[in-house]
Amino acid sequence: MGTVAPKYIQSIFEAFLVGQELQSVTPVQQGFINDSFLLQTPKGAFILQRLNSHVFKAPLALMENLIRFQKLPKPSSYQGPLFLQDKTGNYLHKDPQDGLWRLQEFVPNSQAFDLAPNSKIAKQAGALLANFHFLSQGEDLKNYHSPLPGFQDVFLRLDQFSLAFKKADAALTKTAAANLQIIEKLRGFVTHTPTNLPQRLCHNDTKLNNMLFHQKDETALCLIDLDTLMPGYAFYDFGDAFRTIANTAKEADINTQIGFRKELAQAVISGLATKKSAYSQSEWQSFAFGAVYMPFIHGLRALTDYLEGNRYYKVSYAAENLDRSLSLLQFAEQAYEHQDFIQACLKNHWTG
Repeated sequence: MGTVAPKYIQSIFEAFLVGQELQSVTPVQQGFINDSFLLQTPKGAFILQRLNSHVFKAPLALMENLIRFQKLPKPSSYQGPLFLQDKTGNYLHKDPQDGLWRLQEFVPNSQAFDLAPNSKIAKQAGALLANFHFLSQGEDLKNYHSPLPGFQDVFLRLDQFSLAFKKADAALTKTAAANLQIIEKLRGFVTHTPTNLPQRLCHNDTKLNNMLFHQKDETALCLIDLDTLMPGYAFYDFGDAFRTIANTAKEADINTQIGFRKELAQAVISGLATKKSAYSQSEWQSFAFGAVYMPFIHGLRALTDYLEGNRYYKVSYAAENLDRSLSLLQFAEQAYEHQDFIQACLKNHWTG
C-alpha cells in the first residue's frame, strides 16, 4: 500500500491522542495484509495500522466484532491490547485519501515467535487458544458479523484456485508442479469435512506470531490481529496454530526442510487440554483433521494469489507466494501422514 511519511503518521496519531510526542516511528514488517507502525512515545508504545481496504471490504463490521470481543470480561492473565477511539469517538479514523486507520496499545514486555522455540511455548500456545475459546464460548454468534464470507471454505478456495489456474499463463502453472501434486493428493481428504460440529466464535488466524508471550517467563498473554474474528469451527483455529507450532520451517522458507515435530505437537495438545471443557468431544476429535485442512487452505490461497499476480499477500519477490504455498502444502502432507499420531495424542488427553 506504499510508504507513509513520518509527518503524516504524526497527523494520524494526533487524531487519536492530542499532544502526545512521537519519539520514533518503525514500520512493522510482520504481517501480509495491513500497513502497521510501532509508535514510541514518552507515555508508552502504540501500534498504528492502516487497514487494507482491498481485502477488508466491510471495515465497520470488522471493528464492531473486535470491540465487542474487547469488552468481554477477561481474567487479569489475558492482557489483550485495547483499541482507542479518535477525537470523534470512532475506532476507525478516515484520512483525506479515504484510508482507514486504527490505534491500539502495545503490550509491554511481550514477544512473538514465527516458530515455537521449545515445548514450553508450544504448551502455552495451546493453553492460550483454549482460554480464548473458553472466554468466548458463550457469545451469541448473531451479534458477530462475517466480514470475510467463506474465508475458510475449502470448496470456495478450490473454485477460486481452479479459475486462477485456467486463466494463468502456461509457463506460470508449470512452476507449480510440486504444489499441484500435493493438492491432488490431499483433495479427497480435505473435502470430507467433519459434520455435526457446533459453530463458535473463532479467531481464524491463530498462527503462532499472532500470540504474545511474556519476555521474562514465556507465559502466554493474548491473541492479537483479530481482523478475522467471526463465527467458524474450532478446528480452524487449532489447525492454524498447529501448522506454525509443530513445523520445522517458516512459511516460504525454501532453505529449511519441512518436518513434523512430534514433541511440539504433543505439547500444544497438552496445553489445549488445560481447558478442554471449552470443547465438545466432536470438536476435539476434529482437530486432527484441522491439522491438515488449515495448511492446505493457506497453501491453496497462496498458490491462487501467485497465479493471479500476487494481488492479496505482500511479497518481497515474485515467487514468494509459490514458495509459501509449497511449504504450507508440504506441512499439510506431513500432518496427513501423522494422522494416527495426532489422533492418539488427542484421545489420550481427552480420556486422561
